[in-house]
Amino acid sequence: MKKGFIALATLFIVFSANQALAQRGPAPSPTVTVSQAIGNTEMTLVYSRPSLDGRSLSTLAPNGKVWRTGANANTKISFNKDVMIGGKKLAAGEYSMYTIPGDNEWTVIINNAKSWGTQYEESEDVLRFTAKATKTDKTVETFYIMMQNFDKNSKDKAMLELAWGNTSVMFPITVMN
Repeated sequence: MKKGFIALATLFIVFSANQALAQRGPAPSPTVTVSQAIGNTEMTLVYSRPSLDGRSLSTLAPNGKVWRTGANANTKISFNKDVMIGGKKLAAGEYSMYTIPGDNEWTVIINNAKSWGTQYEESEDVLRFTAKATKTDKTVETFYIMMQNFDKNSKDKAMLELAWGNTSVMFPITVMN
């Protein structure tokens, strides 16, 4: 009887410990996956959304330094067909997207590397372009990337916006027909 009680108590402790460890709170920088059609082309973004949480944008994404454009793993962007991004042709496929913030413009980097987070490899760059950075009236607490300003007539282009703090960076994506 005593052995049965000890075995039962041990199972209870193991089960309780597993339950306690399995319960996690919300992620500080939650990962989001966005799929968006632009004309007849599917774009998918996977990135983590850091919050300012009392910190400054210039501390988290310093001017002149390569940033993974989110938190945790580097941002992934993919297209199922060829597109023009920032005015440059990009073949269909999955890429990493990095940026180099600046006061008036950001450099957007499309990169082949499938590395994690801050392990940026310049030799894997596919293309780079600059995009205007504008200051906004409202402060964006949690970083986001969103498709904006779809062309209602041609339906084959839109603007991709990166927004955080009081900074907005937008650049065009156009479908290659």
